[in-house]
Amino acid sequence: MVNPSDSIRHTNVLSKRYRFHYTEMERALEQFTSEVDRLQASPKAPLFYSLNNVPMDEFMNVEFFLPVQEDRVDVRDDMIFHSYFSVEDMISCSIHTHIEAYTEVAYRILLEYIKQKELLQATPVFHVLSGDRTLPYLSLKIGVQPKSE
Repeated sequence: MVNPSDSIRHTNVLSKRYRFHYTEMERALEQFTSEVDRLQASPKAPLFYSLNNVPMDEFMNVEFFLPVQEDRVDVRDDMIFHSYFSVEDMISCSIHTHIEAYTEVAYRILLEYIKQKELLQATPVFHVLSGDRTLPYLSLKIGVQPKSE
């Protein structure tokens, strides 16, 4: 089922862009969280990421985001500190079981919804990782806008 009225809103967000082979996703995620740990930043909300390309060549362009407790973080290299991060006018779909297997299905559901409602995709797809080890779930969110006439 598609939620037609969603958003992402957080204060104090660290982010960093990565490019990697899809099989290296876990390693890139661990690298990002290790960098956040080295900055002594304290996570306050679920990690999320944007998939910024269609990985036809099996390489993914991803930006990881992590909301933190601290009002200021001295970042290094190509990490960015956002005092506020907001994406409005989003549609979303959540996956509660067999996350890897159903992610592609959820993508299709969201893209079909965009087509049926005659909307335009305004953002990359955001993946919001939630839950815990016993009950993980994933929300996929896409910013949309009406087609101009």
